[in-house]
Amino acid sequence: MGLEFESNDWTEQTETQKEKIIQDIATQLSKQHPQLFSGNLKGFDPAPLVRQAVITRKDLAAGETEEVYQAIMGQITGYGPLAEFFTGSDALEVTEVMINPTANGNKIFYGKHGRHWPTTKQYFKDAEEVTRFCQKICEDAGRPFTVDSPIVDAWMKDGSRIAVMGFKASPLGTAATIRKSPLVRPPMKLSKLVEYEMLPDFAVKLIVDLLVGGQANLAFCGRTDSGKTTFMRACGEFINPEERVIVAETSYELAFPHLPNCINLVEVSYGNTVVVAMVDLCKTVNRNNPDRAMVGELRSSEIVAASQIAASTSGGFWTSLHAGNVYDLRGRIHGMFFEGGMKLDKEFLDDKIRSMFNFVIFLDKDRNKKRTLMQIVEVTPEGYNSVIRFDTETYAKSQGKTRRWLYENTISQDGLANLAFRGANITEDYEKIKNKFLYVGGESNA
Repeated sequence: MGLEFESNDWTEQTETQKEKIIQDIATQLSKQHPQLFSGNLKGFDPAPLVRQAVITRKDLAAGETEEVYQAIMGQITGYGPLAEFFTGSDALEVTEVMINPTANGNKIFYGKHGRHWPTTKQYFKDAEEVTRFCQKICEDAGRPFTVDSPIVDAWMKDGSRIAVMGFKASPLGTAATIRKSPLVRPPMKLSKLVEYEMLPDFAVKLIVDLLVGGQANLAFCGRTDSGKTTFMRACGEFINPEERVIVAETSYELAFPHLPNCINLVEVSYGNTVVVAMVDLCKTVNRNNPDRAMVGELRSSEIVAASQIAASTSGGFWTSLHAGNVYDLRGRIHGMFFEGGMKLDKEFLDDKIRSMFNFVIFLDKDRNKKRTLMQIVEVTPEGYNSVIRFDTETYAKSQGKTRRWLYENTISQDGLANLAFRGANITEDYEKIKNKFLYVGGESNA
């Protein structure tokens, strides 16, 4: 029958009665199913119970049920008004959520398929509600968000990381970015990345058969949001479940549910004080003798400790860093070692890179914000061997209509032999180039 009103203040009465109904349903659910609000929903889906409780309320009209449902789900999960970005099948591919303050209210953006999409829905009534939402999350994490502490990095209950900026540090109001936990964001399949035209089928086969299967040391390189972490997780699904894997990161992003013997380590900080730094984590990884080790993005002096992991890990070392091509990579590596107290002479720089990586994978985003495999490069004693490269010239001439890759060179004979020794599946396709031009699906998409 819908909501009823006793005064002319229609908007105020609507919100008041709706809040009462939300609280009433939440109270009933809490009594009947205490685990819903316990903060531990592992292995339990609250959605059916909440949906049933809402749709059976006779004092709600059909058009009001969804808003009430989302509000209660927000209470249960701790995501508040943003619950729809974290729960349900539609949220699986959402990578992050952004709250941006403006002079006319707040705007919400979400990341999906490598792009940031604006929403038209109003999730928060005003700037004050945004601030209270962020303060609640920070309070639960033991990190107060106040005038005296206007910038906070905190962990939500599910492992998502929220960066909050407010008060005098953000003049237009509280701003926040939530990077979703890999626990609520399953790894993307490499086949799905082919479907999104990030890379061709042949490149997937080469990476899986040779680089992952052959336990190669890999660097995943690209600028921010080029898909480095997404690609690493997709490749990681092909790691043998029998391997012992240890991951070190500044924040929790690399999760591999199919690996039972996997340990994830992250930096620990309180306020501006780093209690456990990446250097400490790298040393811990090295001492624990993993079959395969990963360091989630090299940024600075921790590269010195990470290079020791690369030299000693028997089953492959993976990391990521910001570099768009080999020239950028050489500059970045040189600079990071310098920050770590090691000045590499230029004649030894390539030797150092070769000691750390067998292959470098470069990623980027095109003008349509489509993530793209730009190049797979083998690092050899003779230099840098371009194996597969995105054909930027053809892409430019076709005004972005043709996406194709060039199979420029096979992996060197020494490289193939070493990969085979470690378990790679070598076939004729990897020893001789049969098709120079590679397309998504195997055919031209011009």
